[in-house]
Amino acid sequence: MVVDLAIEIDLSVGLLALAVAAYGLTAATLSRRSVSAPFAFMVIGAAIGGVGIGIILRETPDPDVLGFLAELTLAIVLFGAASTIRLRRLEMDSPIVLRLLAVGLPLTIALGTVLALGLFPGISLGVALLMGAILAPTDADLGHQVITDRSVPARVRRLLNVESGLNDGIAAPVVSIGILLATAGDLGGAWVLADALRDLGVAAGVGLLVGGAGHWLIKRADEHQTATTGSRQIATLALAIGAYAIAAGLDSSGFIAAFVAGLAFGLGDKSRVASAISFTEAQSTLLSIVVWLVFGLVVIGEDVFGLRDPMVIVYAVLALTLLRMLPVALALVGTGFDRVTVGFMGWFGPRGLASVVFVILAIGSLDAAGVASDPLGPVVAWTVTLSVILHGFSATGLARRYGRYAASLPMDRPEHLGEQEPRRPSWSIHTAHD
Repeated sequence: MVVDLAIEIDLSVGLLALAVAAYGLTAATLSRRSVSAPFAFMVIGAAIGGVGIGIILRETPDPDVLGFLAELTLAIVLFGAASTIRLRRLEMDSPIVLRLLAVGLPLTIALGTVLALGLFPGISLGVALLMGAILAPTDADLGHQVITDRSVPARVRRLLNVESGLNDGIAAPVVSIGILLATAGDLGGAWVLADALRDLGVAAGVGLLVGGAGHWLIKRADEHQTATTGSRQIATLALAIGAYAIAAGLDSSGFIAAFVAGLAFGLGDKSRVASAISFTEAQSTLLSIVVWLVFGLVVIGEDVFGLRDPMVIVYAVLALTLLRMLPVALALVGTGFDRVTVGFMGWFGPRGLASVVFVILAIGSLDAAGVASDPLGPVVAWTVTLSVILHGFSATGLARRYGRYAASLPMDRPEHLGEQEPRRPSWSIHTAHD
């Protein structure tokens, strides 16, 4: 029996590996047909699970191990995204980015919380806040075709790219507050807020210490030539993992620590940072593949095909439309952007990796406290699944149509301000043939 189980596991893993290899050999062709990497790996996972081969894999992994893997993936992604932000080059875009993050993001969370309370009577404020916060961050990888399509004005692509790189780190503290509220029971809101502020302070302190020290040490290593190119890259990855793990060990948010560490690490010479961060970005991409495979293998069957409450789909559709597009429109009032541009930016707010990881963390915390998490899991599963499909397949066509429209706008319009291209990761699953 043990031998048979081992053989089935080996066959399942082998089939997954071959499917991933097949994607790798056709990635450029699939990308030109609007098939994103998350969609491909989600489908591979769902297909493997759907034919029954994935049953063994669904039952054998330790949920704590899968949760840790997913959380570590997001921490590395947050560190990499924060470390490559070019603040000086954002000067012309910073007012718009600030509007999207300081007005649009909180409004999205607030509307999502209110909608959850209205559609799902009986859920707690904490679970409703979790629903709003988990589905607020956007994922640029699902809109890769938009970010790289040069027919779309560079400024619009920069704004979408920077917003997606920052909003998951900003949403992380709100997710922490939601977990505390949901598990606090009869404890008052003041206690929850005080505990959240403590966690935020500890996490930020750990991030500043690790990221700042890492920046200084790598600079010294470069000056004295005590490290090789490869060892610098390994050291950078270790900094991201260290910031996350130390903060988590201190019962604070590892995500916030990783994000702040990335900001501190990325200060100064961006050429030094870019060369050091490339290996970290490669590892985050590989880990993301695993997360999307697991999402398709485990979540699709349980929370998507096993749907029991139709209100879940109603929430998912509204989360991808009204809850994103209205806050973006309000945030951009008075900026001079064309209405079509506002609608385009509002639509391309895909939900992806951050939402998947946040919901794994939230459900694990609620289950450990004996608190019911429904309908949080199904809502996030449906929203992310629909986003992967709808945003992925609409990216190329809408980007080209909008690009033609934007080209007809006068060159003094805000859409055409600045020609700086958005940064692409130094290592990406999308190849030069995209």
